Amino acid sequence: MKVHVYAAANDTNWQWHISLSISVDCEYWFERFGPTVRIVLLEPPVSMGQALSMIEYLVSKDANPLQISNSPAAYTINSNKFNRIPPDPPNYMETCQGADNTLEAAELVPALCPKERHPSPDVKYSSCVSTSMFPRSKDLASQQPSLDPYQNNPQSSSAHIAPSQSNSFPLIPSIPPDPSEQFHLGIETHPAAELRNSIHANPAHISLHKKSGDFNQSLRADHNEADDFCNNPLIKGISNFLPKKFLNVSPDLRFHIISYDSWISGDTLKNPIDDALYINIVRALEGRNLLKDELLRLLDSMGQQHLITEKGEWKSYLQLAYLNGDIQVTNGLDWHRRSIFPAWWRKKLYYSCKRCGSSRFHVTPCYHCGTDCPYCEECLTMGRMRYCTLLIQGSRNRDDTALANDLKRRNLPERVSAEGFERFLAPWGLSPAQMAASREALSFLCTTGPGAAANQQPRPEPAPSFLIWAVTGAGKTEMIFPLLQYELAHGRKLAIATPRRDVVLELQPRLARAFEGCSIVTLYGGGSQTWESGDITIATTHQLMRFAHAFDCVIIDEIDAFPYLNSAALEFAARKALAPGGRYVLLSATPPRALQREAAAGRLPHVTVPVRYHRQPLPVPQRLAVPPLRKMLDSGVLPQALHTRLKSSLERGAQLFVFVPQIKLVDPLVQLLVQLLATLWPDKRIAGTSSKDSERSGKVTDFRGKYTDILVTTTILERGVTVPKTDVFILDADSSLFNEAALVQMAGRAGRSKDDPKGRVYLAAPEKTASQARAVKQIQRMNSIARRRGYLLKD
Repeated sequence: MKVHVYAAANDTNWQWHISLSISVDCEYWFERFGPTVRIVLLEPPVSMGQALSMIEYLVSKDANPLQISNSPAAYTINSNKFNRIPPDPPNYMETCQGADNTLEAAELVPALCPKERHPSPDVKYSSCVSTSMFPRSKDLASQQPSLDPYQNNPQSSSAHIAPSQSNSFPLIPSIPPDPSEQFHLGIETHPAAELRNSIHANPAHISLHKKSGDFNQSLRADHNEADDFCNNPLIKGISNFLPKKFLNVSPDLRFHIISYDSWISGDTLKNPIDDALYINIVRALEGRNLLKDELLRLLDSMGQQHLITEKGEWKSYLQLAYLNGDIQVTNGLDWHRRSIFPAWWRKKLYYSCKRCGSSRFHVTPCYHCGTDCPYCEECLTMGRMRYCTLLIQGSRNRDDTALANDLKRRNLPERVSAEGFERFLAPWGLSPAQMAASREALSFLCTTGPGAAANQQPRPEPAPSFLIWAVTGAGKTEMIFPLLQYELAHGRKLAIATPRRDVVLELQPRLARAFEGCSIVTLYGGGSQTWESGDITIATTHQLMRFAHAFDCVIIDEIDAFPYLNSAALEFAARKALAPGGRYVLLSATPPRALQREAAAGRLPHVTVPVRYHRQPLPVPQRLAVPPLRKMLDSGVLPQALHTRLKSSLERGAQLFVFVPQIKLVDPLVQLLVQLLATLWPDKRIAGTSSKDSERSGKVTDFRGKYTDILVTTTILERGVTVPKTDVFILDADSSLFNEAALVQMAGRAGRSKDDPKGRVYLAAPEKTASQARAVKQIQRMNSIARRRGYLLKD
């Protein structure tokens, strides 16, 4: 992807930017600052990664672009001081300031963005490109604001632009220009393709085009190609930042100066911007973290197909949003060099993905930038993220004043006392244990939310988290209803993330019934609401990669489940999706041991829910000493102890979950059970499924509907499936694949209904393992806590 680098500069201040649509940039700057600013455009376009390094180099040299552009080949970086090469012919360019030609330092500032989203009725929210919105700069010549962004004069024009709070440059790359696109910038007028051809046809040509009135000046330095490449300061500067294998910059680097006079008198392209459409696009991008292709699909879903034609009108809207500070744009990968122990003097190049944080990358030739470009392997399924990839991050436009007024209108204080929580707890019919857990979680949200005393001080990373440790079947979904109501009442956006798609589909109808009138969006692979926004977003954890600083509260369900467990990429995506001042609520029946230690040490606020909603104790697993499953399959006979208990469960009318550790054991066990039970219970239906079964959803539906009596499966169904009357058999329970969490979750399939709270759980294995012992101990401990707190019903 090729982009342009330019600077908006006057004699004392300047800012380097990357341009997707240079005509938008010209109109943006000249309409605000008039003749006081000039645009210094660097040709030819370079790749996104090269542009970032080029700007980093230019910023580090603290050199005025107007002076560099006067003599681009006259400066080297062999020393800290710019060295002058033989003087240029007179009358062709302005004389550089200073007798010794040293450049005076000027303070470098971040990219400009408005102090307010709506600076004034004249400027409006959006389009500084539409000339109908701004008086001509000629009429404002007497009151032009200073380009110095640190000058804070309340009497200045409403078009004054304030600096961003960040010290980094939000940069915007572009796609290769359309061959039919015309440059009408008052410098030259010819097709973009012709311009590029002329650049590459004469690589030894370093030229400067400057227009003053009707007089065009051009300087040609006739050096050989090798000397030009060696003496070009930008190429030498880039080589200090990027490895040589990524360098593919033409030695013909030249500067165009675009003045106000040349722009105002030239046949300048206008960029008609629709204000309402601009606002809709900015709102659609709020909190998003998208690739270019994803942006185009978002525009298509908005019905704006006319923006994504060959003319590329979407680039004007994107560039304007960047200049207004409504979006931030960068490349896909970050990089740094690290010393290698013990050879500390050697530094190895490392990359990290800005979408998932992973350092797993692979280098291949890139069609877009023409170099050997690395890409991230971790999040490849979400779209290829290269070093030169355009990454768009929408800013969160949160108006705290409007939010405070809305709270007053609805008679809601920003902070609620413990007594005030009852209005959020009462409507949901929670059990005593659920009520206590929701009250603790509400207290956490209240004390850590925006405006709370805890949020007045700078917050260390990570963001505050609260753990709800609730046994299987405790009703975690119902416990978060008061939390959702509290956050929605305070005008905040929420996300409920879960590792599995099945849970997303199960939660959507339940939340839709509980929160009528609220917009609820479900995001998962292949879903139809990918580009929609709502008050509540229910998403798989992978979908969080498409968000950045979007949600005030992120509730992560089943934090111990695959693929979220031990996934640094998904944890990074969850952190990135949280807005500044946001909080996490973590839900789990079997938290990872690290979180258990944090909670036990008092470093993680948490609450324990040791009882199910029907207030009956959890079924404690019983151990069965049986031969390994493979031996049973080879012999074609079930051990008497296992056969007796299977028979007993079927006689009492229970459906059976039979768990095995490996997919390859599912079908053989199904065949064996069909053969052995055909004579005893010919009417019983037996099925098997796994993660590789394309008919899994249908088989699970049949099991829930009591069409199937015995379901043989793997840990793919260890959670998320609730059947009223169920017994659980875990074969080869001593397998290393069955850890403590998996055993607790599988055991949790039994006894979930108030009509059958005493379901049976059997651990069938030749040996007793530590995982089995810990699982049984955890279940017994939860029963003990529930009995001690008085949560269990008396028999």
